[in-house]
Amino acid sequence: MQPFDKQYYTEKVQEYCLKIKEERLGNFYIDKVIKKFHDGYLYKANDEVEIQVAELREGEKLWMRISPHEVQGCFEAIKRAEKKVGVVGLGLGYFVQEVLKKDSVDEIIVYEINPEVIELYKRNFGPNKKLTIVEGDAFKAERENFDFFFVDIYQYKVSLDVVSDYIAFNKLHEIKEYAFWGMEHFLLSCSIEDIIWVYIPENWMEMAKDLFERFNDSPYIDYFSPIDSDETKSILDEFSKVL
Repeated sequence: MQPFDKQYYTEKVQEYCLKIKEERLGNFYIDKVIKKFHDGYLYKANDEVEIQVAELREGEKLWMRISPHEVQGCFEAIKRAEKKVGVVGLGLGYFVQEVLKKDSVDEIIVYEINPEVIELYKRNFGPNKKLTIVEGDAFKAERENFDFFFVDIYQYKVSLDVVSDYIAFNKLHEIKEYAFWGMEHFLLSCSIEDIIWVYIPENWMEMAKDLFERFNDSPYIDYFSPIDSDETKSILDEFSKVL
């Protein structure tokens, strides 16, 4: 139940809210706000959690916040990451910082197109010998070999972009295990009738299965909120052509 345990996810949110400073750089700024959350990763519940969170914004646009949703949604990818890890999208650095804590991770290469986001991260967390941040377009990067590759550029939404990005990054790099933010929610929202005919990568199935078992043991299981069925079917149809 760990990622859906209230004490676990609130402590994670509070940990990073304390570590991250409010700051502005160009059009980007980090703000700390008190929010009430009814929803998390996989669910929309009746009860609410009120907590202070750090947010990354560009003008009025919200790029990400370190919230229960973020902590729960990154859980399986953090757990799975090992050896040489590639990450697309730095954000506030929650995923990267959690992966850097792992002894099983030797190296992380992060691709981030916005120099302001990189500088804000560095001001909060500083350097790490295991971490390389590449500024620029991740789709035009030099070829690398990765044991785990995680794409986190979707602003908490799953769309057909996940398919085209899967194709592009697997063509660009040699990747042992690929994942994207929202993958478990996507798979758990697919109907059995649709998904049974599609080859799904083993690591995706294992990540979705593990997260569902934890979710099933949580008080939120009755509040599962699937992604729209037409949307999941269209994405699955496109994945069926390339997986």
